[in-house]
Amino acid sequence: MSESEDMYLLTVAKLVEAGAPAPIPVSRLAQELSIQPISANQMIRKLEEAGWVRYTPYKGVTLTVEGEGLALRTLRHRRLWEVFLVDKLKMTPDEADELACRLEHVLPAEVAERLAGFLGHPTTSPRGMPIPDLGTATGLPEDTALSQVEAGRGGQVMRVEAEGAVQAFLAGEGVRPGARIMVSGRGKEGTVLAEVEGEAIYLAREVAEKIWVRKKTG
Repeated sequence: MSESEDMYLLTVAKLVEAGAPAPIPVSRLAQELSIQPISANQMIRKLEEAGWVRYTPYKGVTLTVEGEGLALRTLRHRRLWEVFLVDKLKMTPDEADELACRLEHVLPAEVAERLAGFLGHPTTSPRGMPIPDLGTATGLPEDTALSQVEAGRGGQVMRVEAEGAVQAFLAGEGVRPGARIMVSGRGKEGTVLAEVEGEAIYLAREVAEKIWVRKKTG
């Protein structure tokens, strides 16, 4: 994957993380990447052929499971670099963000995990943003719909398969890729009481089914 392709996936992931409802309009992507919409359209077609995004005409772009995994990997690398640059080299968060944007694409996965270990396995960046946890080197655990997670268990939100008002509501409550979520209990008709980064939230069963979690292991 080229750096340019990587940046498209990362930009979609960051917009969704910030609360933008999916699908993300191609015009919004072009604006964020400071390119012409026609160039963005051409790249989106290429990414769709590779199986990393889904494009819905007149609506926009959604990451596939594979595309989201690639985006979260890059986002993890960026935020690990930010922690290193701020904590160890005493750079400002703004300086670290600018440099990490360039370093994120050249960090092999195995080196990223060594960096994470050196830093004490941080979970948030200097700006307080979650650092995606991609599992161990022996393989990633299977994702599970939140509606199927047992009470007292939880993990990291990997994707949210919601659109429109539901997507906006969940994003406003902090339910976005990278967030930590735990099921505290269950109510009638499958409702779920969950904690997102320590804040309680009630979810209808059909909403909980749209939230996919990578459960903690060990």
